[in-house]
Amino acid sequence: MARFKPYKRDQLMLLPSSLHDFIPERHLARLVDKVVEKLETTSIEDKYSELGQNTYHPKILIKLLFYGYAVGERSGRVIARRCETDTAYMYLAQMYRPDFRTINDFRKNNTRELSEYFVHIVRMCKELGLVRIGQINIDSTKIKANAANRRTKTRDEYQRWLKRVNDKIEKILEEADSVDAEEDEIYGDERGDELPEDIDTEEKLRRKLEEVTKKFKAGKEKINLTDPDARFMKGGNGRIDIGYNCQAAVTDDQLIVSSEVLTDPNDRYALERMVETTEQNTEQEVKEVGADRGYSGYENYEYLSKTGKIGYIPDSNMNRVSRRELSKYDHDNFTYDRERDQYICPEGFRLSVYKVRRQNASYRRWRQVIYKGESCLNCGKRNPCTTQRYRTIARDDRKELLEEMRERLETKEGHQKYIKRLYTVEPIFGHLKHNLGYRHFLMRGLEKVKAEFRLMCIGYNLIKMNQLLAELG
Repeated sequence: MARFKPYKRDQLMLLPSSLHDFIPERHLARLVDKVVEKLETTSIEDKYSELGQNTYHPKILIKLLFYGYAVGERSGRVIARRCETDTAYMYLAQMYRPDFRTINDFRKNNTRELSEYFVHIVRMCKELGLVRIGQINIDSTKIKANAANRRTKTRDEYQRWLKRVNDKIEKILEEADSVDAEEDEIYGDERGDELPEDIDTEEKLRRKLEEVTKKFKAGKEKINLTDPDARFMKGGNGRIDIGYNCQAAVTDDQLIVSSEVLTDPNDRYALERMVETTEQNTEQEVKEVGADRGYSGYENYEYLSKTGKIGYIPDSNMNRVSRRELSKYDHDNFTYDRERDQYICPEGFRLSVYKVRRQNASYRRWRQVIYKGESCLNCGKRNPCTTQRYRTIARDDRKELLEEMRERLETKEGHQKYIKRLYTVEPIFGHLKHNLGYRHFLMRGLEKVKAEFRLMCIGYNLIKMNQLLAELG
């Protein structure tokens, strides 16, 4: 009895007449094909001339990039090889085989359009009923720039580097002049005046150094020679690298509705921007916002209050309070009496308004009220409470916003709203960085990096879109 199926290595076979027959019905490549077919590519097409050899249609290259970024293959060389061996890539490329330079140049030369397609795809999801904007969850991750840390220097370091390059160029020229003089004696009027190759290399470096030194502003700023827009940032693993601060706003269904790249490592200044771009991209109003303590701050609490949005953003001291790490006489253990505008200390004594600090100062928008103890001199606990004659507490006008936020987060509903970010936005960064290996950028410069991060987000959204459509049947 035969144990194996027939072994017919040399048998001729009649393959299906269409690559469609090789791609399963729910395959991601089919969705990528349909989505890109709906995108407007006129602005890219207009960049091409009618002269010369015909090139690949932009939609073919867009499909290859979208699919490649979705499955973790963003290298132009890898995508080019896949077009020869992988039926999904063959299907999207229509059996063409663009080389890696064509793919890389297309990505580099059309960053603005590729970045804008992120918004178009978000709106497609909205039209399909996949985007439900109620609460959005915002988080960030640091992704390393395509640059070496050692090439980040201060203005003084660049000037010293530039001096070394100039000295080297001068030395090479002196050696060249000496060689030329010797050759003139030997060869007479024949050619012998070409500059050494070293001069061309050093000249390019000098021009780049001079260009970077012009970008310095006041202060002890550091700029990277390879990617001048990148900055030193501390990642989640505690390591400090030259990179970018990548932001994402995500719905409850884990669709990325806003993505931004910042050169400032601080998340605090990103919240308003993320909320507003979400509303622009989806053309819907954001009602609730969840984020971690990195986004806390009076400015953000005030923004949420003025725009009527409900926030779930703990301040940096809230966890410290919950862990009971405060001393008995920490200012967070003093109770504020709104009705009488006084503080009550843990011993039951009152602190009344003493003075208002910088109320009319032009550089301070918000006043700060100082409260001073009334009975400190007669209190037996004065020494552990304060080293001064009287205990004082400073209260910002906006402290009520912080207290309201804490009260909201301490409720069961508020806590559940806050922890949504743990299973909506954080897993997305885990997928991009751990599963797909997107721990560094290939492109350089803020605008190109923004486009590449949006390609990562487009790839993720296409995967999620395919899953949600399959669930809907």
